[in-house]
Amino acid sequence: MRSFMKKLTSRIEWRNASWWRSETSRGVTRVIAKLLLVLIVAACVSEAILRFGLGLGNPVLIQADPACDYIVKPDQDVVRFFAHTHINHYGMRSEDVTAAHQAGTLRLLFVGDSITYGTTRVDQREIFTEILHRELPVIVHRPVEVLNASASAWAPDNELSYIESRGTFHSDLVFLVLNDGDLTQPRSTIAMVGDDLPQRRPASAIGELYSRYIRPRIFHIIGKSDAGDSTVAGANDVTRRNLENIQRIDDLATSQGARLIIIYIPIRKDVPVESNGAAEILQAWSNDHHVSMFDLTNTEASYSPKEITLDNGIHLNAKGHLAVARAIEQAWPGLIGVQ
Repeated sequence: MRSFMKKLTSRIEWRNASWWRSETSRGVTRVIAKLLLVLIVAACVSEAILRFGLGLGNPVLIQADPACDYIVKPDQDVVRFFAHTHINHYGMRSEDVTAAHQAGTLRLLFVGDSITYGTTRVDQREIFTEILHRELPVIVHRPVEVLNASASAWAPDNELSYIESRGTFHSDLVFLVLNDGDLTQPRSTIAMVGDDLPQRRPASAIGELYSRYIRPRIFHIIGKSDAGDSTVAGANDVTRRNLENIQRIDDLATSQGARLIIIYIPIRKDVPVESNGAAEILQAWSNDHHVSMFDLTNTEASYSPKEITLDNGIHLNAKGHLAVARAIEQAWPGLIGVQ
């Protein structure tokens, strides 16, 4: 009897233990399932906020180009970090335009690098070319079209290639926008521009947040920089070639019925020391070739770098773009030779 009761008790204990292990296993499974569900929901919500709220996962793209090496990909409309960017069919950060020039309309073509492009951190309505687009008609008393053919890190050689391959779009005036780093900057290639100019959209907004913003800070990864953001000592050969490029741009503009005007917008952190050398070279070239040049050094010098530039001290913020536009508007009659 005792043996039977012992066996029975042992079997009951085994069954209880088995039941407990089974219940515990099911409980752990339920907890894991709930955690996974919470993580999936959190990831979906985060992806939606990052993508539709901040525009991550949808950067402005560039594409390879046989003439310029790369251009901003045509036909894009992006809102990112609350700033709007519209790229037209010709890879310009400006409104859609026709190749033909409408009679009675003043057409202006601005060609430049990231200073002209404005970066995707400044809303399109606030970059200086768009301010001029809105406000110049009151000054010139006729409709005005403003074309902004620019891309981050472009050098004068890239800008020349754009005009050689596309023409001046029957513009009345071609404005070549230069800064003090441009004269010593060689041609920029798609391999040099770094991760800030992606060619394809990332798989997810969360992935872009990590790869583009979190990972470089964690691992102290230094991204590739724009060679035109700083002057280079001893680059006489590059300077000579870039002056030849500017001469070629002037020749092309003239042959297509336009007039070239140089707009010099030095990097604010370089004013006055580093920027003076480039300004003197450009002014001497302009005088020798009878090309108008508008130097905005004094305009920028009236503001501190923090007032008119983004946190890198190089690219203009909205206030900086407004200051440039206002200066061009005030100088307009003398700039284009109207008394």
